[in-house]
Amino acid sequence: MKALTSSLLSLEFDRDAVTRVRHLVTASAQGAGLDGMALEDFVLAVHEAVTNAARYGSPPRGIAMWREPGALVCEVTDTGPGIPADMLERDDPVPRFDFGGRGLWLMNRLANLVVRTGPEGTTIRLCVRLP
Repeated sequence: MKALTSSLLSLEFDRDAVTRVRHLVTASAQGAGLDGMALEDFVLAVHEAVTNAARYGSPPRGIAMWREPGALVCEVTDTGPGIPADMLERDDPVPRFDFGGRGLWLMNRLANLVVRTGPEGTTIRLCVRLP
């Protein structure tokens, strides 16, 4: 029986590993078949999720990426306090001089986004179609 998913990346990370994680995500996404603007958009979306987990979440923080038929999926997890409801309900980015709030907006524009969050932590799932 053939597996329906193909694991590309799975690791825990801390604040000091954000740049290393971005390089691993880039290489894994390229290996899965993404290139050009699709690759850049996906890596940026994942980087936003990783940066938010490093900045606002608590350890353990993790990232997993896998291939499904026709799609590339990445989940970023943390055990932080969760994302405030008012940040999840925004349809527009936070005004220019406010801090925070742009990451979720950007992730939602660059990939299919699913957020599960609460007092026990947050999981951000990003998904894009493979060519």
